[in-house]
Amino acid sequence: MTSLDILRAIHYLSLFLMMAGLGAVIVALWRGWTETEAERAIIAFEDASTGHKAGLLPGTIAVGATGVFLAGDAGYNFITTGWLLALEILYLFILFICVPMLGYSLNRINIEVLKSKKKGEQTDALKELVNDNVPIVLCILIVFAIPFMVWLPVFKPF
Repeated sequence: MTSLDILRAIHYLSLFLMMAGLGAVIVALWRGWTETEAERAIIAFEDASTGHKAGLLPGTIAVGATGVFLAGDAGYNFITTGWLLALEILYLFILFICVPMLGYSLNRINIEVLKSKKKGEQTDALKELVNDNVPIVLCILIVFAIPFMVWLPVFKPF
């Protein structure tokens, strides 16, 4: 077993963690948005926030770290290799734009949920956030970016 095999195994494990976290967020968000009972929706949004913090965020960071080591071990130039540069840019967009905005949206929902629990009824801000679909759009952006991110290193188009 070589260092490349070990790196590849760790990279695959981090990819699985990222995908599991994304799935946990999407399923919980969808459940929260379609739920008619407020208490169950609140639990679903808390589950989505947990999936983001426990799976999606650390998985995304681990994918990037292990990917850098894999590309470095394989001898690729990070600037002049076109497909790798495109992959880096797409990954950085997901890491620095999509994942933090998703976390921010989920945190806003959790804060309003706590305010609603304290008040004893659903606040207007929580109703507005529930009607807002930004977290789902961000999840869909990540989902549609993943096949392209897989396609780039497999086919190396440029």
